[in-house]
Amino acid sequence: MMYAPSRPLAALLSLLTLNACAGEGGSGIPTSGRLIDQTHPPQDYAQATTVQGLLSPANTLASGVIEAPQVSAYPQEIVDRLLNGWSGPKPDARVWLTPDMAFTSDVSVGGAIFLNTGLIRYFHDTPDIQKEDALAFVLAHELSHILLGHTAAQRASKARKDYAFSAMKWGSVIGRFAAGSGAAGDVSRAIVSSMGAKAFLDTTLFPSWSRDQEEQADALAVDLMARAGYAVSAATDVMDVLISSEDQEMQRQAQDEQKTGKSFVADSVTFQAKAGDGLDGAIVDALRAVAQQHPHARERRVALAAYLRQAYPVRAHVALERRPLQQWESSRPVAALLKGTEQLNQAAVQIKSAQWGQARQTLAHVAQPASGSAYYALMAYQVSTQTGQKAQGVKLLSAAAQRDDVTFPIATEWGMALTSAGKYNEAETYMATEQTAMNNTSFLPYRITNARKAKDEVNAFKLSAICEGLGEDALAKQCSAVEKN
Repeated sequence: MMYAPSRPLAALLSLLTLNACAGEGGSGIPTSGRLIDQTHPPQDYAQATTVQGLLSPANTLASGVIEAPQVSAYPQEIVDRLLNGWSGPKPDARVWLTPDMAFTSDVSVGGAIFLNTGLIRYFHDTPDIQKEDALAFVLAHELSHILLGHTAAQRASKARKDYAFSAMKWGSVIGRFAAGSGAAGDVSRAIVSSMGAKAFLDTTLFPSWSRDQEEQADALAVDLMARAGYAVSAATDVMDVLISSEDQEMQRQAQDEQKTGKSFVADSVTFQAKAGDGLDGAIVDALRAVAQQHPHARERRVALAAYLRQAYPVRAHVALERRPLQQWESSRPVAALLKGTEQLNQAAVQIKSAQWGQARQTLAHVAQPASGSAYYALMAYQVSTQTGQKAQGVKLLSAAAQRDDVTFPIATEWGMALTSAGKYNEAETYMATEQTAMNNTSFLPYRITNARKAKDEVNAFKLSAICEGLGEDALAKQCSAVEKN
């Protein structure tokens, strides 16, 4: 049965939607002139002091990164060419390869540009988009996030968010919010019970990349392309691919939601709407809008087209550069990377299904550069320990734990291995060092476990207090769980 939202709920939903749209009106994109000419470059760029810090968040995942200089050299040349047109200080923006099959790229707070193998695969398999200009837009977009200070702002906003949560009580926050929207009674109680404080702050106060930031990065990317001599029209080709990808994902999601209902997920909190429940479904839609989880490639495409019309009304003819990218895509190093990534993903699926023998066979055929990755080392360790070669597995894990590109799963696995061996001080030193290097507080539950095993109640209490004071709901729950065991 469908329900019409009540007036208080409608007011709340309106406020949520308005809050999501605040700052989206292109306030950071000029309506006259070019963004690159109106941007004041920072005096310098914050750089990570460790490789582990540079590679976050890629190293929070088991897949991590793959080092393949013969592959990354070409996109790095494009980044360097784009930077030549930047008049301000130039960050040390390095390209790293990630074994992720999605058509995306990303950037770290420390200034690393992550190029997914899925994006490389798409360029490889799609002749129409095989032009250096298109890849230049992808890289210029991520580079622009760094140049515009978005990565630094993201780090600062997280610090403010965590501090704010530590200082505020959920009741007072939601109370003021609900009062301001006219929501009361069952509606505010429903939201309080369905959302955590951290999720509320995540979604309403400090969203991640805002749409405005994405549109700014698109605009500056075009400017960098123009200065570097690329055809800016290639930017719209990439946006069309993103729109197509989003449409396919939304179609799949809509089909799933017809069966299971809609859901909103943020941090450790889920708001679930049953299939056909219009009331809860409307709340999910509003929360997605607040969190900017709804698709917006089309909106970005419209904003980009408007910017191109006003900033580049007359464009000199620029020949598209196809040959360099086509030569790169057809090279042996790229072919080896793509094949190795597919094998790693196949082994991961087999391991998840406990098909240890098959996983061993798959890993045996993985060659460089994939076989030199932390991801390969982790899976080789897992397979060894499950197939009667525990000593070999420990040796593999020990070596992987000392890598500069060590991932969080490897580091915690090694830390817990030291704990199991009774090497409590060594385990604490190692995990504390990696926590600092990665700037990743998710080590805390493991360090608390180690302290409790060592019967070091003072350190266990100290670590628990730190965990509770961070303002991260999911992490606090993990710390609380290990304290009870």
